[in-house]
Amino acid sequence: MTTPLAMVAFPLSIGMMIIIALLLIALLLLLVLYAIYKHRHNHYVDITHLQSIQLDSGTLFSFFQPHLISMEEVGQRGYSSMLSLTQHMIGIQPICDSVMTLWPPSFDCYNILLPNSLNIPEVILGVPGSVDIKLISLAMYASSRANECAYCTSHCCSFAVRRGVDPSILRNLLAEVSSNKKSNGNEDGSTTSSLSPKESAVIKLAYGLGTVPCSLTAETCNEVTKLFHPSQLEWLVAATSLFGMFNKLMDGLNIPLETSTYQETIDIMDTNYTLGRAAAGMIEGESTAAKAMRQPPPPTDDWTNIIAIIFHGLRPGSGAIWFERRMLSGIPTSAEECGVYLQERCGSSFSSVLHWIQHDRFRRAIVYVIGKNFVSDNLPLKLKVQVGLGYCDILQNAVVAGALKEVLTFVEKERAHHEKSIEVEALILKVGKALSYAPSRVAPEMVKSLHSSENVTPAMIVELVTFLAVLQTLHRITSFQIVQKECRV
Repeated sequence: MTTPLAMVAFPLSIGMMIIIALLLIALLLLLVLYAIYKHRHNHYVDITHLQSIQLDSGTLFSFFQPHLISMEEVGQRGYSSMLSLTQHMIGIQPICDSVMTLWPPSFDCYNILLPNSLNIPEVILGVPGSVDIKLISLAMYASSRANECAYCTSHCCSFAVRRGVDPSILRNLLAEVSSNKKSNGNEDGSTTSSLSPKESAVIKLAYGLGTVPCSLTAETCNEVTKLFHPSQLEWLVAATSLFGMFNKLMDGLNIPLETSTYQETIDIMDTNYTLGRAAAGMIEGESTAAKAMRQPPPPTDDWTNIIAIIFHGLRPGSGAIWFERRMLSGIPTSAEECGVYLQERCGSSFSSVLHWIQHDRFRRAIVYVIGKNFVSDNLPLKLKVQVGLGYCDILQNAVVAGALKEVLTFVEKERAHHEKSIEVEALILKVGKALSYAPSRVAPEMVKSLHSSENVTPAMIVELVTFLAVLQTLHRITSFQIVQKECRV
């Protein structure tokens, strides 16, 4: 009796499919291993070198300099994958990490807000429906330039070029903003811009939200509303709001710009870019030859970089996703539940911020950073809120101020017995006022007072700056909502 051909072919085809599948898995593993091997080196400024540089003693960074935490220790604290992810995105593990970890909640908020505001990894992978990463990059750069944060501007320049943004767009960004302001009165909306309509609109949106006070116009709001789906527009506002936090952190903490980042971006940015006293600290400490040295522009992402980003995001036990799940455990999802969560803990539901947010991951990240900062730790919450109310006056944001007043009432009624006054309240209020401006106006004599005080710790100042940084994030979210409402009237 002969065996039908189909009965022989069927098991052979299954076997071949299994072999092919195994070969494909093996090939994928080899590609992952190669990508990890290629990007195996960690790039950061050695703490010993950084502490040996004679920085301007009048900058706030000098107050943190003796206490900096090494990158090795930061990695050992469970942040190794987060450090690697940052390096893949901007080419270096930045100095700011060594400062923010002086008050651990600051670094936790930084690492939670970043991927959940930029929609990583979807935006890196170009998942359908996500915003073009080049547009996100422009939003980051334009808002940082508007806020006059030299540190963030240089790093956002590096990020943008690595994502494929044409360097000429970054170099001419201020001219583009100026040109757009002049053309706002044109009846046909025409401009001499060489940018696409979406690129031009994103630059105007992010720049307007980045200035203090907000200068976003109804015309720009109408423009972006027409060009982008509401879901995509939220991600653009989220990216700009993320850098509300980062701009205040880096400028407020006076983080000096890394020499390598300076050397690879200075010729790409506009000629009006200046380091400022704080960001120039490390560059000024270098030799004349090092100051004049230039490095090639940041390389554009290749497939190995994208695979490495995915690996460090999914890495079992210590990857970004595992870190996020651990940190966000207990944070609700819906806007209503999040409002109740914050009302019980902080005394305000922050509904003016949360009701507009559509994306769950962005909402939960915002709730997390609010919850982490609206507490009494090294500084009494009442004192932080008092500084925050002064900051809202400078921002000209009555919406955020309203939420702070609710928190203040809650603290005075419900938690008065938990609030302890500290001996240096007057100094903290003075420093907080100076930190509220962009750029920071912390004067050398204030820094001298911090150095001489026995009761002010580096953790206190990092906590204070982080609190203000969170407020600037909320400010940018609510500022867009305010202008958007005006457009609908």
